[in-house]
Amino acid sequence: MDSVDVNGTGLPLDGAKFPNLAMQTGSVSQSEFKIGALEPTWIIEGSPVVRALALTNSEDGLFSCGLWDCTAGKFKFIFGYDEIVHIIEGEVTIQQTDAEYTLRPGDVAFFPKGATTYWTVPHYVKKFCIHRSVQRSLAGKIHARIRQVLKR
Repeated sequence: MDSVDVNGTGLPLDGAKFPNLAMQTGSVSQSEFKIGALEPTWIIEGSPVVRALALTNSEDGLFSCGLWDCTAGKFKFIFGYDEIVHIIEGEVTIQQTDAEYTLRPGDVAFFPKGATTYWTVPHYVKKFCIHRSVQRSLAGKIHARIRQVLKR
């Protein structure tokens, strides 16, 4: 197995596991969105239409980025992965617990996996998003479960 020193970090990557270390590109001006769907039980008000476009994906599928947009409406959203968003167009007000944030073009936010949020899109919002999925090892899952049980 060959290892590659990426960007001089000294961290090896297994060449057999990740044979395609080619750069991928995309653009926030791309418009080939695909219609998506919100979980119907999450929609609180209106008829928001969501669309998405994947721009890049890591070979192991754990890291990706893309574009997402949405028309007016109010809805709940539970994040299934860590996500960083950068608002490109429009505006959204997001409530989480006792806090409320309004994001506009240029604003950036981080949402951890499992975060429950409530989105209000007054007209339209478009975001660039980065997703990170974390696959825990069996030992990590067992450790997390034990911690959860001990908290009770």
